[in-house]
Amino acid sequence: MLGKVFLKNPATMSIVKLTIFLALFNSSDSLGQENVSYSEEQSTTGQQIYEQRCASCHGFNLEGFELAPSLSGNFFARRWGAGPADNLARNVQRMPPNEAGLSEGQVASVLAYILSRNGVEPGVNLLPTNLEQLASLTIPAQPLVDQRFTPRSPSFSTNGPVLPVSRLDDLTPVTNDLLLDPPADDWLVWRRTHSNLGHSPLTEINKGNVDDLRLSWTWSLPPGANMMTPIVHDGVMFALSSGDVVQAIDATTGDLLWAYQHELEGENPSESKKGVAIWEDKIIVGTSDVKLIALEAKTGRLAWEHKIDTNDEPDHRFKSAPMIVNDKAIFGLVGQMAVAGGNFIVAIDLNSGEEAWRFYTIARPDELYGNSWNGLSLEERTGGSVWTPGSYDPDTNLVYFGPAPTYDTVTMREFRNVPGTTSDALYTNSTIALNADTGELAWHFQHVKNDLLDLDWAFERQIMELPVNGEMRKAVVTGGKAAIFEAMDAVTGEYLFSIDLDMQNVFSEIDPRTGDKTMFPEAVLQPGEETPGLAKNGVCPDALGARNMQSTSYNPDTKILYVPMQDTCINNLTNRRWQKYPNPEQDGLWGLVKAVNLETREVEWTTRQFAPPASGHLTTDTGLLFRGTIDRLFQAVDQEDGEVLWQQRLDNAPTSYPITYRVDGKQYVAVATNSGSYFANGMERTTGITNSPTGASLWVFKLQD
Repeated sequence: MLGKVFLKNPATMSIVKLTIFLALFNSSDSLGQENVSYSEEQSTTGQQIYEQRCASCHGFNLEGFELAPSLSGNFFARRWGAGPADNLARNVQRMPPNEAGLSEGQVASVLAYILSRNGVEPGVNLLPTNLEQLASLTIPAQPLVDQRFTPRSPSFSTNGPVLPVSRLDDLTPVTNDLLLDPPADDWLVWRRTHSNLGHSPLTEINKGNVDDLRLSWTWSLPPGANMMTPIVHDGVMFALSSGDVVQAIDATTGDLLWAYQHELEGENPSESKKGVAIWEDKIIVGTSDVKLIALEAKTGRLAWEHKIDTNDEPDHRFKSAPMIVNDKAIFGLVGQMAVAGGNFIVAIDLNSGEEAWRFYTIARPDELYGNSWNGLSLEERTGGSVWTPGSYDPDTNLVYFGPAPTYDTVTMREFRNVPGTTSDALYTNSTIALNADTGELAWHFQHVKNDLLDLDWAFERQIMELPVNGEMRKAVVTGGKAAIFEAMDAVTGEYLFSIDLDMQNVFSEIDPRTGDKTMFPEAVLQPGEETPGLAKNGVCPDALGARNMQSTSYNPDTKILYVPMQDTCINNLTNRRWQKYPNPEQDGLWGLVKAVNLETREVEWTTRQFAPPASGHLTTDTGLLFRGTIDRLFQAVDQEDGEVLWQQRLDNAPTSYPITYRVDGKQYVAVATNSGSYFANGMERTTGITNSPTGASLWVFKLQD
């Protein structure tokens, strides 16, 4: 199934034209006596006519967009398959609307091209131009869909619609070197760089003028639980939205340049995906039906697609954005209790479109650490989901990921005492370091063994230089739901230190030499128990965590890590939520920001507000911290003390990841809102905040002129 492509053409788009397009939905029950036939030369001519006269609305992939109907794939088969060819010809003859129609010969050529793209083989006979003759010919009911998955040949015409001067014209390829050292003006990676710091060196917007920040433009997105991070390159923004819609937008004006909608195999779109990646002249996208596709960055046309082999498991999903390393797209998949055998991280070679390697996040029996699953068979092992993009260190050529825990905890509670086995459940709740070229495991560090309370360590891994015992070490830093942050040596995986931000009552002690954690006896989930023993008093944090998908940001100049948090515990017996340290002055202030000095390992300051955080954090060299909250506020605060310097109420909660970029010397700040993720919905219920159940937008700000 091809996707839907729409290239914006302001000169021809109109309500009248879109209304006329609806006529293409009509079909006939009359059947011809022979299948259609056309010549290859006819199809080649038809391709040229189609791209000049039709592609501006129906797209280079013949799938249209919004009210411009599909001309290929399942939609075409349902509407036109097994029907007479004159039905389709009569509708094509009327196109393009508001312009001189196609001649009979042109209609026949365009039909031949459409048939070729729908798997109808060419023959010797020409497709007739006469409508009466076409009425006696039938479009085959079962097109050969495999032909539509082949990559475009180098000779494939790039004749497109006549567009006004566009930023797409000056779009340059994004090399591996550019991804390793992105220009300050662009935002090319999920958290700007492969170190995942969430920090920008741009300086135009500062503490002195941030109060002059004003709305530059907005753009409505397809509604859904969308955690998208926009990518910006050469003034063009690429956005991924719910329903597998990819859009290219002028980053200075908000004008749509092209859009693509992937046609799913099945009816179960995946929400909360983190965004797309960019490589060379392609946009790399993970789809809801677990394909990796490449779109031409200048046109939005589909270049190729690769179906991920999921071992016939239907419940794998994309959630993270692909990361591009050494000409490979590397990413992990999510699959919860229904996925027997667990999840995996996979690398796709972008030059060949084929799988280069994969690493299973659930250790397999009879393989390395396969004895850490309490003697369970492979089919009984679940979890290890990869929710966020990895990080990458070019010096070690290692990628770092954090698989989540298992969700089927019953079989892991009572140790079976099988000789030579443990119940650690590797590689869940671990930081794993893999060779970027081969996928071979270099090292792992398990933050929590056999986690039965869903206290994920599944969030961003940040790479930074830190002093440890008087020596500078390259460290990988990450924190879990319990708001314990830990550092490991990036080369060896050696445990360096932990910082407990005092938001949990599960762990009583952390070994300063190894990082091993001792749980309070009441926190250990016993066989047959639905809740741990401390539930009657309250588990801190609750299942949503003291920190969650809202990523931290780190200023490498000040060595301060800024952590978005929520203070929520839960009494599992009464389902009542409460705060860890009830205080009349802070009661009901669910949201927090903690500024943590990673050199001294001390909290510099803490601020509280009513609404929990919604977005990831973004810091800049000018001492600003941008963040969003569940009550629809987007704010700029002072990195020195957390004081709010500027804020704007949005249309919905910004449950995403803000970015900043610069075009033509102007700095912009962008954030996406959406109609709620699992986390956002939970925090709304906790606080009593009511947001719109629909609606999603891009909001872009710049200093007023």
